[in-house]
Amino acid sequence: MGYETGLIKYILYTPLTVVGAVSMYIYGGFLITIFKTLPYLLSKDYLQAFIEYFIYSSLPPSSLAHIIGQIIIGTLAAGIKWYLAMTILR
Repeated sequence: MGYETGLIKYILYTPLTVVGAVSMYIYGGFLITIFKTLPYLLSKDYLQAFIEYFIYSSLPPSSLAHIIGQIIIGTLAAGIKWYLAMTILR
């Protein structure tokens, strides 16, 4: 039960600190960029892959919802990664 509680605390409290929110924003942006670019790379459409990479990695988010979504994606992925590292992969 301890690791499950730690996972919930990680997901809830990490974005509430400045360093945590910025870290999860960057990590979420990295994940979104990879997931948006990878299909074009696998289909060998390199020009479209470059355009998608540029859009998602270089341009700032256009709304508050994009920023919050990026933080949520980063927090969930980092929390699950932490949980797996603590329970399964030890």
